[in-house]
Amino acid sequence: MSLRSKLDAGEPVITVELSPPKGTDVARLLSQAESLKGRVDAINIPDCQLSMLKMSSLAASKLIQDATGIEAVWQLTCRDRNLIALQADILGGYALGLRNILALTGDPVQIGDQKAHAKQVFHLEAVRLLDLLKTLNDGKDACGQDLKAQGTQFTVGAALNPFKLSNRAQHLRLQQKVERCVNFFQTQPVYHRDAVEKMVELLHTTAEQVGCPKPKLLLGIIPPRSAESARRMNQDIVGVNIPEHFIELLERSKQPALESIRFCAELVNELKPLTDGFHFMPVGMASKMNLLLDECFAVSSG
Repeated sequence: MSLRSKLDAGEPVITVELSPPKGTDVARLLSQAESLKGRVDAINIPDCQLSMLKMSSLAASKLIQDATGIEAVWQLTCRDRNLIALQADILGGYALGLRNILALTGDPVQIGDQKAHAKQVFHLEAVRLLDLLKTLNDGKDACGQDLKAQGTQFTVGAALNPFKLSNRAQHLRLQQKVERCVNFFQTQPVYHRDAVEKMVELLHTTAEQVGCPKPKLLLGIIPPRSAESARRMNQDIVGVNIPEHFIELLERSKQPALESIRFCAELVNELKPLTDGFHFMPVGMASKMNLLLDECFAVSSG
């Protein structure tokens, strides 16, 4: 089944994020993707996350689809493109066979490795990018003119941070995304059941209030490979909030990577009844992704 078909049918969905290389050698990326064949429904390809230079997410998404047959979720940010460039890339991506897109504002250039030289654009931000995607899906360009050579039909996703939803501005932003009828949300990493329960309730209420279908919810999971890595992510990555008790557990363990997998697998099994699926972000742990999937989704012999 395609990702869209599984979402529409209410089937559990598994996505995994793999980062493109800083360079042109894609052998390792494709090997990682190939190892997930038959295990995941789609692979997310970040768009120069943390404003660090990497291969184009559009190109990497196309390469993965062609080499493995696994659908890509193409992450597209507004940081580096004006309105014309965004439309051109979206049309080009669709023509190349990409069908799933995650609309993001993007990290500021000031935190990345090109900050001394690069200029950021931010002509749009995530909500306005969702408007643009809806317009192109409706067969028109940003000026309202018909796309005579055909529009797009992307399955559209957006990001959701469960730890900011008590903030009025973020609550309004959630409402704006739901109003634009996104097909799915992928969240920042979660480690607390109570935060997920509150998010699920708010998402359901918001969808009812705006009169739109409730988007599918894919909970983000990051399995840190060590206590040091977890603390660094808490410090450097916006939206990451790995709890101290988890970090201390990794610190005491002789095999922190395996301890991390065990912890996340228990968490996933606890959260399964609350969600439509999971989005794994194996930062520094891509080689152990199949082990984590085995622990989270053990196949019953019955």
